[in-house]
Amino acid sequence: MDYSQKEIKEFLNWLDREEIPLDRARKILHKATRFSPTDRRSLWKMTRFSLFVWQRVKEHKADMLNSKIASCRSVVNSPEYHRMYKTFPFGPFNEAKEIKNLNLLITDKRQQIHFRSKNFVFKGTRKNIPQELLDEIIVNKKI
Repeated sequence: MDYSQKEIKEFLNWLDREEIPLDRARKILHKATRFSPTDRRSLWKMTRFSLFVWQRVKEHKADMLNSKIASCRSVVNSPEYHRMYKTFPFGPFNEAKEIKNLNLLITDKRQQIHFRSKNFVFKGTRKNIPQELLDEIIVNKKI
């Protein structure tokens, strides 16, 4: 990403006005954008994201891209989701709650930073999903 000197100066001035040290701002940004492989909440989130992305890729290949909520229903109703859910200590499975939570998570603008090519591979392979395809199936940006 390229930032102009004016943008950098505005950001630094804002940090000064808010009395946020530069090192603290860097730590906050690092924590907000970094995936923690040891945190079970992060693992569960990325597992759900992967299942969702694979469902969207499958729909895209069939040229039948459903709405995001319909894709969430398909994911949550899949045996793979149920199997993965059992590996985390969440208590009894509630389908409606899981569909709602997955949809909220997928559509949350703060989560869009995780939908990067480096985080997702095609199902059953080690080949990364191209960023252009992710943009099309997740953000609905047409190529």
